[in-house]
Amino acid sequence: MVLILPWSIAGEVNAESAGVVSLSRPLPIYHKINLVDVKRRRTPNPSGWEEYDGSRYTNERGYGWLTDLRGEGWDGGGTGLMILPDGTTASPVTLERMELANWQGTHQENLPIVFRIDLPDAWYKVTCTSVDPDNAPLPLMDQRSIKFRAHDVVFAGPTYGAPLRVEGNRLIEGSGVVEVTDGHLRIVVGDPAYGGWTWSYNGPWYQGWKSWVGKWGHGRYATGWYQKVARFVDPGFHSLRFNSLIVEQVPSPPEATNLVFRDFMNRDDHHDINAGLQAKDHWVQMPRQDSFPDTPRVDLYKTAMRVTNASQGHEAVHVIQEKLSPSAGIVRYSTRVTLFTGEGSKIHSGSQEAGLLILGALNDLTDVNSTFLGIAFDSQAPETFGYVILRVGNGADGFRTDLKISDLVLPFKITEGEYAVSVDHDVGDNVLKRIQINGFDITHLFPPAGLQQRIQRGVFGVRATSDPGRSGVPLQQFYWYYRVEAM
Repeated sequence: MVLILPWSIAGEVNAESAGVVSLSRPLPIYHKINLVDVKRRRTPNPSGWEEYDGSRYTNERGYGWLTDLRGEGWDGGGTGLMILPDGTTASPVTLERMELANWQGTHQENLPIVFRIDLPDAWYKVTCTSVDPDNAPLPLMDQRSIKFRAHDVVFAGPTYGAPLRVEGNRLIEGSGVVEVTDGHLRIVVGDPAYGGWTWSYNGPWYQGWKSWVGKWGHGRYATGWYQKVARFVDPGFHSLRFNSLIVEQVPSPPEATNLVFRDFMNRDDHHDINAGLQAKDHWVQMPRQDSFPDTPRVDLYKTAMRVTNASQGHEAVHVIQEKLSPSAGIVRYSTRVTLFTGEGSKIHSGSQEAGLLILGALNDLTDVNSTFLGIAFDSQAPETFGYVILRVGNGADGFRTDLKISDLVLPFKITEGEYAVSVDHDVGDNVLKRIQINGFDITHLFPPAGLQQRIQRGVFGVRATSDPGRSGVPLQQFYWYYRVEAM
């Protein structure tokens, strides 16, 4: 099905923003997909939409979930109310948007799911929606979370920072422009930073059992017999919801940089982070550290490089490209990372550092012969959990720069959630020219002498450390892409 778009879009676009470029002529809409629940069907498929039943992706169809979700969803009939972005309420019927009446999804919201769609390599505007129109709040705790993303773009949900926490019937809708590579796009639904909610029954022990027991009783949210008998939930989750998807091609933006290296992690889940990757771009894990002898597990998970704490102690790892950075000009290094700090009552556990490792020694890489720029979370810090860290090794036994900037003086907070880290290195002057976190230029917070580097060229990658303390939580970090550009 090909439709002609009767209107034009104006603005500026790049892979870090949700803008779009101007169009000189109408462009075809490649797909308008309505995600329906065929087992509970109450709403006819709207005209102009492709009906999709949630079955597993196939080459013949060209899109679908990477897991079979048939029957995992709901169809409310279109008469229930939803909360719109301006705070007013309306139903899909009154809005004449019947694609919002039904959805597909799964239960646990910090376990993302992936929707794949095959497309020619180009730039596309992607629009995603999530809502469950209803007149009643969600059981126990009216709280859910949602995020839609692919590559370096978040389509809906928080672009940066803590996970979204909203009511079940609040409409979450958004668009973004993304570059499709490898002939397909994988849309990740869900936010792995979200830790859910907690609930406990506070009434007399002999009351409230009718609503608690049974297949559809509230006790289904409890995990384990102790929670079911004691009537509490820790952690609790409500369903992810994906209602509709629109994908339309847009013109490519003008190239302002030369790409040196990029990995969108656009591959299947695998214990080997190099699975499906050309040999010249293989990642290398460097477990040797100055202070932390133990190393976490590193794998591919839902189009991210996932780093998981494997023990109850301090762990650290360098994951690098064994190639040198450019020898001249301005070089930009960037990544996005999500921090998971626990679920339910164990949210905000332990400590982590995550971010960019640059200008590292090719042989015998350690913290003291490389530069690290990233974010830090520490649940035991006295004033605030979050910091930005810059460390420049002296090549011997310590650091020529070792700065920690509290988020009390930053325009954003650092907690569980997603963070974009970017730094520009002037190779000629051998100095960091610009530091950005979540799109904010914070270079002015660092003394000029602290931005001077030890070497002009080196290897690059990510550095991850974690320590769960006594929490027992397997802390995790998710790196969504890594990019090096010559400016």
